[in-house]
Formats: sequence, C-alpha cells, structure tokens
Amino acid sequence: MKTDVLIIGGGPAGLNAAIETASRGIKTIIIEESYALGGQLKQQTQFFNNLPKQFDRQRGIHLMRTLIDRLSPLPITCLLKHKMIGVYKDGRIGIANDTETFPIDAKKVIVTTGAAEETDLFPGWTLPGVMTVGAAQILINRERVLPGKNALIVGLNSFSAEVAKQLKACGINILGVMDKTVSVNDKKLVEGLEDKKIRVMVNTVIERATGAGEVKKVTINNDGKKEDLDIDLICIGKGLAPILEPLEILDCEFGFQAKLGGLVPKYYSTLGTSNPSVYVAGNAAGITCLGGILLTAEIAALNALKALGVLNDNEVKVRSSFLWDELRSMESEESIETFIARVAHIKEFHEECELPLPASFHAILEGC
Repeated sequence: MKTDVLIIGGGPAGLNAAIETASRGIKTIIIEESYALGGQLKQQTQFFNNLPKQFDRQRGIHLMRTLIDRLSPLPITCLLKHKMIGVYKDGRIGIANDTETFPIDAKKVIVTTGAAEETDLFPGWTLPGVMTVGAAQILINRERVLPGKNALIVGLNSFSAEVAKQLKACGINILGVMDKTVSVNDKKLVEGLEDKKIRVMVNTVIERATGAGEVKKVTINNDGKKEDLDIDLICIGKGLAPILEPLEILDCEFGFQAKLGGLVPKYYSTLGTSNPSVYVAGNAAGITCLGGILLTAEIAALNALKALGVLNDNEVKVRSSFLWDELRSMESEESIETFIARVAHIKEFHEECELPLPASFHAILEGC
C-alpha cells in the first residue's frame, strides 16, 4: 500500500489529524489496534468544557461521534485491529493484524499513539479486583458491568476523581480517594469530591491488599495511622505516560520532561521529530488535556501538509500561530506547568539542532 500520510493511532489526535489531511485531498491511512476508532473517548461520559473553538462543550463519547462524522465523507482508509510492528530496510512501515503482515509506503507519518496508565505496586496488587481507573471506566460505561461494591481509589488527579464520581453514581461505595502527597494544591478537585461525600486522604499509602482469590481487605497507612478497610475493588489512577514504541522503532530521539509524562520524543515547533518523515501529536507528544490533544494534532497535520507541498509557508504560519495561542490558553487553564514544559522541550531541541525558532514562536516564549 502507498499513502501520503500514515497516522498511527485512531484516538482523538489521530482522528483530528486525519480530518486535516484528508480534507485537503491527501491520501490518508489510519491504523488502529482496537476494534473501533475513538480511543479513550469510547467510554468517557464526562463533559469536556475546555475544547478548541471549533468544538462545542460536549461529552467524550459525543466528541468521538463528532470526529468520526467529520471523517466519514473523506477519502480515508481505516485499518482497525492493525498495528505497526517494524520498519523495512527501505523505510516502509511494517503493519500486521491477526492474519498477515504487509508494508505501507508513507511519505509522512504522524504518531498519535496516546498514553498508557501508570500502575502502583504494593503487596497484593496482582489480586483480582485491583485495576486501573481507566479499566473501571470501561467496565461501567462500555461493558455495563459493576466492577465491585466497595472501592478505594489510589491517586488523586482529575481523571481518577472523575471516575470516582462515576463509580459512586453507579451505586458503588467509594471508601476514599487516597494519595501519597502530603498536600493537594488543587482545592477545586478536593472540593468536587467532598461535595459528593467522597473521603479524600493525603499522605496515605497502601501497605498491603489481601484476599483469597480476590481482594477483600486493604491496609492503609493514613498519615502514620494504620487502617483496615473491607473492599472488593482497588482502582489505581497514578497518571499517564506517553506510548512511545512506534517512535522508538522509527528511530526518533527522546528527551525527559517530567511535566509531560517523563520520556517524550524530541520535536520542533512544527511537531516534527528528529526523523524528518515523522510527526508526533496528542499524549504521545506529552501528557495534556483533551484540548491539547486535538490542537497538537492540527499543528502536526498542518506541518506535514506543508512538507508535502500542499500548503504554503504563509498559510501554515498564520494558522500555526493561532493554534499555538489556543494551545497556550487551554494548557494554561489546566496546568501552566504543562505548557511551560512543552515550550522548554521545543526550545531545547531547536538549540540542540542550531535551528532558530520561528519568529511567531518568540511571542509564545515571552508569554511563559
């Protein structure tokens, strides 16, 4: 197969990038490991208020439908249940499903593989009944299955708090949301849980989980005091880390930015990586909010179109400047530290490559 743009990952970033490229008449292929497009939006019933201007406030599952509806009339090939497995010597991308392996010859590749949930290790963490908050959300919103009756949430962040509220709304007794940090700066997050009568425990760790065949009890250390809780569900929400394997295979260079999720690919202000054919967007370019996921996809797609000669320099410059301003606004609303880390990451790579930043980017730097 041959294509102008190959997009690896069919979540919100991949879908938005594909809309941008295919709407310009560019041959576009999306490969997605799952049985359906949409990524984590498939089970996200919560409202998202902080979205780019072209999207109204809406639930995650509705945003997925919005993106797929926009994509449907466009000439895009979607290969579901397919994944990237390697690169041939001639540069073609190796793709496989359950029955065959074949190459795709792509002029440009946009990697939008998203992120994976980080886990937490404690004695008993392998017992049935211990899962990530994302898995619990899939069970209640997609599979319509209650994962337990009495739950403890490990990790305090916006996602784990949202899932805690959804579990409680389903009738599950939430014994608490705990975190090892001594204090929480996000008072709004804590107040949102306390309004739902959900206990928030800081400076708290799990000492062990026990049970015969499944988790039945957990011992926690709450600010120096041991406490036993009868539970049948532990949901771990320790945050996200970018999924990087395709970028490793594509020989991209990496740098470390803790605020972006740890190890992330090095990239320019164009979202182009050290591999001149490869762009990165969404959580694969650093953990961000949903608005950031969608906007980085647009920026990467625009610059891929420019590299293909579809868009001229001025057109990309004007739109990119607008998108970066919107990205700064959205990421700053969620966490200014994320945007500062992203800009620092870009600046470092430009300096390392002795490549001046675009003049339009200097205004962004000054705003940090």
